[in-house]
Amino acid sequence: MNRRDFETLRDLPGKTIPGPIKLSQKQATHPLITADRIPIQNSQGVSVWMNINFNPETGAKGINVTLDGEGPICRLDVDGSCHGNAGRSHKHSVQDENSVRRSLRDGVVPRPELSGKSLREVFEDFCIAAHIVHEGAFDAPDEADDA
Repeated sequence: MNRRDFETLRDLPGKTIPGPIKLSQKQATHPLITADRIPIQNSQGVSVWMNINFNPETGAKGINVTLDGEGPICRLDVDGSCHGNAGRSHKHSVQDENSVRRSLRDGVVPRPELSGKSLREVFEDFCIAAHIVHEGAFDAPDEADDA
């Protein structure tokens, strides 16, 4: 995958995530809460899926998009570990044909405007930018229950 292929897929209208998204803790000894292999349906029939993670101890949030058979094509880190001059909130994406193989190390873009946002807000902003419509409930672990 190269940058043009990435932009074509990113800008493809009509992508959907059907159904609810619920994050859960996978390991009792680690605080990370995740939702894995969330399918992103699209008109091209390309097998793409999303992982979402949240660390309640640090407030770090992450969204990763992976293309089956290729690897990661986009990663958004918010309030996480500092990545050089890009800071704690930044986005990784495909820059050239070597990006996927190199785990998106190059071309990191600062996204300071996302700092301090809730996981729901980060997810919604990501979906808007990627032309994805989520057609279900989103169980955000960093929001208080209204019970």
